[in-house]
Amino acid sequence: MKTLICQVFACFMLLSVSIIASAQMDELKNSTPEQRAEMQTKWMTSNLALDAKAGASVSAINLKYAKETQALVSSDSPKFQKLQSFRKNLKAKDAELKSVFTPEQYTLYEQKKSEMQAQLKQKIAEKHQVAQ
Repeated sequence: MKTLICQVFACFMLLSVSIIASAQMDELKNSTPEQRAEMQTKWMTSNLALDAKAGASVSAINLKYAKETQALVSSDSPKFQKLQSFRKNLKAKDAELKSVFTPEQYTLYEQKKSEMQAQLKQKIAEKHQVAQ
């Protein structure tokens, strides 16, 4: 169960599209869905140059999926089912964001998300090497 929570949290970090220091990781783990959604929205607004209307839509999308992720992490569902649900939610969130972003903003979002995934995979690999 602890491993699943760590995996779900790692995936959530990919959506936040920002690498934060270890001290901040502890702070994020103890944050509310509203705080996480606000952090994501601020990042997207500044890095993707969102206007006020797009920012409001993105804020609502981020909050919706932050709450769904929190419910998923807290549920007693089997690990595999949680992972499937989490992946489904990621795809749905991206589809909703794509409808709000301009094509250029969405391309930049995808690019930064890919960079984050690569960085996160590297950090996870480094932690596994240290642990062994």
